This record gives sequence, structure tokens and C-alpha cells, in this order.
Amino acid sequence: MRKPGSVRIFKLDGRGVGRVLGSLETEVMEEVWRQRETTIRRVWEAIRRRRRLSFNTVMTVMNRLATKGFLIRRGPSGRYRFQARESREVFLAGVSRAIATGLVKDFGDYAVAQFVAALREVDPAKLEALRQTVAETRIGSSARKPSAR
Repeated sequence: MRKPGSVRIFKLDGRGVGRVLGSLETEVMEEVWRQRETTIRRVWEAIRRRRRLSFNTVMTVMNRLATKGFLIRRGPSGRYRFQARESREVFLAGVSRAIATGLVKDFGDYAVAQFVAALREVDPAKLEALRQTVAETRIGSSARKPSAR
């Protein structure tokens, strides 16, 4: 059994959350994150300003996202209120970690080399913050190692 809210696919041609969710699922999740706690009607009204969509379609998607573990559904039937199981930031961090871990596990040094190559395109300030994080991680892991006697 997989963890609720875990991602099973990654689309190379997608963008952002759309790499791991369908296009309508992405729109719904973005709207739920924006509204924090909401109803099907409020999400439907927000999305239908951008495109034509039936209420039942949004209801189906939101109920499926709840079944998959991405949304929490509360309240009596017909008056459900929904909220995201995780913040957008926590969701993206978890997805990123799962993808990176899977790539390193499957492709080893090839994946690591590509991560390093991708870092050449990162803003220098962000790269410096990453260097500090790596240094802190090294210090923390060496402090946990038992001393040899």
C-alpha cells in the first residue's frame, strides 16, 4: 500500500505540480492551496472563470484527490469542506525528494553528475545557500558518527 498523497508518475513534459498530477487535478490543488479550506462550489466557481467546466467534473476530481490522500474531506455528505493534506511547499519538497532519491537509486553517479550540471544554471545566491546546507549536513553527520577506539 502506498502512502496517502504519494505520487506515482512524473511527466517530463509537464511544468510544476503538473509534472505529477493531471492538468485539472493541478488546477484544483492550486485553488485549494490558495483558499486553504474550501468547498467544491468555491473551487468550481474559481476555475470556471478561466474555462468552461461542469460542477460534477470538479466534484469528481476533488473526491478522487481526497481518496488518493491529497485532500482532506470533512463534514456531512453534501456539505463537505476540503483542505490540502500538506501545504504546497511541503508537497513540492516531498515530491522533489522522492524523485531525486529515485533517480540516484536507479542511475547512481549519472544522476548525481546531472544534478551538479544543473546547478551551473542556478542563481549564485541560491547556490551559496546550498553550499552552507551541505556543509551543515556534513558537520551534523560527522558529529553523529561513533568514535573509533
